[in-house]
Amino acid sequence: MGLLDEKKQENIAGYVISMWHIEDLLRAEQFDLDRLEEHLIAPMDADPDTREEVRHWYADLVDQMKEQGIELSGHLLEVEEVMGELEFLHSTLVGVLDDHPYKALFSAAEPGIKLLQEQAGENKEGPIATCFTAIYGVMLLRAQNKPISKGTSEAEGHMRKLLEHLSMHYKQMRKLPGVSLN
Repeated sequence: MGLLDEKKQENIAGYVISMWHIEDLLRAEQFDLDRLEEHLIAPMDADPDTREEVRHWYADLVDQMKEQGIELSGHLLEVEEVMGELEFLHSTLVGVLDDHPYKALFSAAEPGIKLLQEQAGENKEGPIATCFTAIYGVMLLRAQNKPISKGTSEAEGHMRKLLEHLSMHYKQMRKLPGVSLN
């Protein structure tokens, strides 16, 4: 049982962003469980059993990241699978189901997505992965108190709305009989 299981069920986009952040925290602490204890677990306002559960969860993530060879960059396979599902759902909403409210949100976000994809060149990702990269990047800039241009902020806002709507569809889809995504 992971600490973010409830978030994964309720808000898949929030889960992905949270996992990216945790992966970066583990890298920043150099996968050292003593440092994780000192900087992330000990300061928690939690009972000993909860701290122990968190300690085991972090240790498991450290093991997974090392096994998967993503110590320097990349994301856990479980997170990558979710990203693939979200890209597929996006394509289905736009191309197959012709979901007009979703398509309107995508149209608003698309200029920012295309700009980032152009800047990425050969490393271009799908539209949903691009949205996550943008939102996470802006989150990091805010955490560092760095300035964010009005255009970047507006583009990120459109992408955030798109992912919120996509998350809602993902949650609804998981409730359908016979649908199993993780």
